[in-house]
Amino acid sequence: MASKYLYQAEVSHNGLNKYRIVKAENKYELNQKVNALQAQWNEQWEKKVERENRIKNDEDSIIYAAAMTKQAEQDQKNLDEILLSSLKPQKLDLDELKDYSEYSEPQPEFPNLDEVPIEPHTSDSKYNPKPSFFTKLSKKKMEEFLANNVAEFEKDFDTWEKQKNTIETNNDKKYKEYNILVKEWEAKRDDFKRMQAEENKKMDLFFEGEPEAVEKYFKFGLESIHQPFGYNRFIDLEYDNVGKILIIDLFLPVTDDIPNLKSVSYVKSKKEFKETYYPDSYIKKKYDSVIYQIVLQTLNYIFFWDSAYALIDSVVINGKIDTIDKATGKCIEPYVLSVSVAKEKFEEINLAAVDPKAWFKSAKGISAASLANVTPIPPIVTLSREDKRFIEGYDVVDGLNDSVNLAAIDWQDFENLIREIFEKEFNTNGGEVKITQASRDGGVDAVAFDPDPIRGGKIVIQAKRYTNVVGVSAVRDLYGTVLNEGASKGILVTTSNFGNDAYNFAQGKPITLMNGANLLYLLEKHGYKARIDLKEAKDTLRDK
Repeated sequence: MASKYLYQAEVSHNGLNKYRIVKAENKYELNQKVNALQAQWNEQWEKKVERENRIKNDEDSIIYAAAMTKQAEQDQKNLDEILLSSLKPQKLDLDELKDYSEYSEPQPEFPNLDEVPIEPHTSDSKYNPKPSFFTKLSKKKMEEFLANNVAEFEKDFDTWEKQKNTIETNNDKKYKEYNILVKEWEAKRDDFKRMQAEENKKMDLFFEGEPEAVEKYFKFGLESIHQPFGYNRFIDLEYDNVGKILIIDLFLPVTDDIPNLKSVSYVKSKKEFKETYYPDSYIKKKYDSVIYQIVLQTLNYIFFWDSAYALIDSVVINGKIDTIDKATGKCIEPYVLSVSVAKEKFEEINLAAVDPKAWFKSAKGISAASLANVTPIPPIVTLSREDKRFIEGYDVVDGLNDSVNLAAIDWQDFENLIREIFEKEFNTNGGEVKITQASRDGGVDAVAFDPDPIRGGKIVIQAKRYTNVVGVSAVRDLYGTVLNEGASKGILVTTSNFGNDAYNFAQGKPITLMNGANLLYLLEKHGYKARIDLKEAKDTLRDK
């Protein structure tokens, strides 16, 4: 079952000795999260360095230690007031989720064209020098003098003409290359604007309860909530517009994220700072308090933001953590709590006076006695995590042999064949391939999930059982689908071949074009035989 977080990156800061794994659904979101976390850590580091640089003597050191102790006390107070400080959430403007940014890639710069040298003329002074007195006395010398002037002009003119032709040829080449770059840039810009408009238009469906828009709205809001300590607040959610249920997978902090500094003192005799920390028992108790506050805080934000729309009747929160299994050393993401809350029940709570842990138990939430012990629990309701377009495929490839003409088989069989052969290709490194509902509308025929953190991600596949050349329009459609799906790559497979315009359009884009020969090679690679006869297929299909 494929996770929605297909991209991840490791982020660290040597000065603060911090390390995080950041996950996202697409590369753009991953970059945004990485940049935000790096900026947050850099700001913390700069403040720390600035404070330490101000320390010049014992008196400064004592003042610094007192300030650090006061900050540590404030940090603990902030942890106790996570819920109280968020009783009045800020409104979430739906328009904030729309993207009105300009296309960021700069337009190609007009090339620096070389100037053509000034054309020589017979009237130029260089070719009309004054003859000497003795030259004038001799008719022969005078004729030679004039002939030399003409010869020099013709030589210079010939050189100039060659230079002119070379420069104009080079300039013309630069200009043509520039025009190609401009057209490519304009195509990318137009694709960006089209996709931007489509995504913005999708958000208008929020008012109609369209799941994707509702999910995007609450995901954006929940991931924007500020906490008094740093941790990766990842949100994965699913909206059921029939039951008006919002199911949330909420990544919670781990105990190491909780500030544990108690006080700082300065030892004059040693010229050094001494730090004291809260014991593990205190941090574990504080951790439980923080987690239950975050759950109530999350519910409060959701129901507040939904108060104007009435799209949600109940919320399920599944809390999970990103940690290391000490028994195996592997990364794990266990669920540690789960609770389902109806809106009318939540509205009965006095958030200003409630005990979050006692409320959680009364709401029949599921968790271990101590969350810090990381005891996995089964969620009350889990996310489907499946694209609703995915269906069960059927086997085709085992029935192939030298007599089967791929260009003439049933189009649905062909799509299943493509799914099967790519499944065998991607399964070698732990990937999976899903086939979508048959539509014959040029949409997504299959989706591959490649877990490779560098070259992997979501890959959309389109299958074209064609007997004619595939033109550029099919490749343009695939490119649009790649952008629309937030995929890292697109693969277009056909039994025939592609035109030059198709190959030209695909150049430089995350698109792979596989013709009939490529397909037969892939089948042979995995031990299967078939053939492609386009003429025979045309006759066969014409007779049907």
